[in-house]
Amino acid sequence: MTDWYCPLPFKHAFVDSTGVAVCCKTPKQSIDLDQWAASEYVNNIQQQMLAGQVPDMCRECVSEEKMTGRSLRTDSQQDYNHQRFVTTAIDFVDYRANNICNFKCRSCFPKFSHGIDNETKNNLTLQKFYKPIDKKIAKINDVNTEWISKNLNQIKRLMLTGGEPTRMPEIKSVIEQIVYDKLDIQILITTNGSFEDDFWYELTRSHDNLHWTVSLDAVGPAAEIIRNGTDWKIVEANAKWLASHAASMNINTTITHLNILHLAPLLKFVKQLQRESIYPRGRHGNQGSRHQFIVTQFPSHLSVNCLPPDLKALAIDHLNSCLAIDLDAEQKQTIQGLITHLEQVAFDSYQWQRSREFNQELDSVRGENYMELYD
Repeated sequence: MTDWYCPLPFKHAFVDSTGVAVCCKTPKQSIDLDQWAASEYVNNIQQQMLAGQVPDMCRECVSEEKMTGRSLRTDSQQDYNHQRFVTTAIDFVDYRANNICNFKCRSCFPKFSHGIDNETKNNLTLQKFYKPIDKKIAKINDVNTEWISKNLNQIKRLMLTGGEPTRMPEIKSVIEQIVYDKLDIQILITTNGSFEDDFWYELTRSHDNLHWTVSLDAVGPAAEIIRNGTDWKIVEANAKWLASHAASMNINTTITHLNILHLAPLLKFVKQLQRESIYPRGRHGNQGSRHQFIVTQFPSHLSVNCLPPDLKALAIDHLNSCLAIDLDAEQKQTIQGLITHLEQVAFDSYQWQRSREFNQELDSVRGENYMELYD
C-alpha cells in the first residue's frame, strides 16, 4: 500500500434516491445496501486502493488536495485515526432520505432540493444545467430504508442530510429509534440552520452523541441570494444557539465564484461562533467549532475558474484582506490555496458565459439580482 489511501470504500455507504455510492463525490450505483458490501464494484475500488492506484472516481479529492491541502479523503483518514482496512465492514452511512428542502441554493441540484426540481421541470434554460427528477419527491427505496432500520446495531455513525433533514418525518423516526433503544450511534446532522421545531432544540440538549454541521456560504443579504430560502435572522440565531449548546458543531462552506467576495464577513461570523463554542463545559477543548470548506469543481460554471480578469483581481485582493483576520490553520490554508490557484488558473470564458445564463435565469425565476454579489 502507498500513501494514497481512503477508508471510505471499506467503511462507508452513501445512499440517496439515485442509488448507493462510496461517498458523496462518487457516482451512484444501482445496488441496494444489502448487496453493497459484497459487490464487484466496491471490491474493484478497494483493490485499486490496496495496489496504490488512485481510482478515477477520486479525481475531485485529488483536485481539492492540490488546491487547499485537504479533501473528504484526508478528513476521512482523520475520522478513522489513519487506520488502513483491507475488508469491508460498513459502520458509517450517509442517509439522504429524500430531497425535501425549503432552500434552493445556487450550487445545489434537483436531487437534493424539491424546490429546485420544481423550478427546473418546466424551464428549458435550467434543464441545460441539471436534469429534473421524474417524481414529485425523490425518496430512497424501501429496501434501503429497511436496511438502515434493521442494521442500526452495526452502525457507529449515521449522517443525516438532504435535502434538509430537519424537515423530514422519516429522519425524526430514525432518531427517535436510536434514542429510545439507547444505541451508541453518533448522529451527524447537516442543516441549513432554518429549523424552528422544538424537537431539534430538545434533542441537542439531551443527546450528547450528536454532531451538527451548519452550512453557511455567506452572511446577511448575500446568503439570501446564494442560498435562496434563507431568512438570515433565523439562521444566524440558530447558528449562535448551536455554538453555545451543541455537544459538537462544525460550519461547512461551499466556495464558488458567487461567494468568493463575501468570505471576510463570513469568516468573522464563524470566528464569533468558534469563540462561543469553546467555553461551555469544555466540549470543544480549546479549538471551538471546525470550519470546513468545499471548493467547487463541479458544476464548472460555478467554479472560481470562471472569474474574468477584473473580478479575479478583486477576488485576490479580497482574499488577501481575509488573511488579516485571526484565522485558524484550516481557514488560512484554504484562503492561501485559493489565492495561489487564482493567480495561476486561466480564465474559462465559456464557463463564465454559461454561469451568466444560469444565474440570470434563476434571477428571472426568483426575482433576484445575483450581480449584487460582485458590487
